Amino acid sequence: MDIALTPTCAAGPPVEDLARSWLADICDLLIPAGSACGREMPSASAMGVAKGQLDIVARARPDLMRHLVRAATLTEGMSPESALEELNASDPVAYQSVCLVVAGGYYTHSTVRSLLGYTGQEPKPVRVDQLPEYIEEGLLERVIERGGRFRHV
Repeated sequence: MDIALTPTCAAGPPVEDLARSWLADICDLLIPAGSACGREMPSASAMGVAKGQLDIVARARPDLMRHLVRAATLTEGMSPESALEELNASDPVAYQSVCLVVAGGYYTHSTVRSLLGYTGQEPKPVRVDQLPEYIEEGLLERVIERGGRFRHV
């Protein structure tokens, strides 16, 4: 596994073989190998988007799996290019879900993150004995003097 999962994410829905093999066929159309940030970037299939990375996405976003299965079922037997075109035209929710699954699986892979120089979110300590610059400079005074502006709904 590439990323640490919290215990609440440990169990995800099983991904049907049809959806997994369908995703393997189309994922490189969405993220092909190429150059980015001055580096050679691997394709989605090379990063296991339809294999282990799909399991990570399924655990994090189980709601996307039903759309992935629907996309695979609706376009079964079509060429990968035709399948994506058909989904985009006839079922935008499934199409967007497929794109999100592929991108999510790709960008959570440690190799991709490393190639992009992304170390993840890092803590920024807050010192309680120092005021932030925007308070010291008085940038909020106008807003405070104006008072709240909101609508009751």
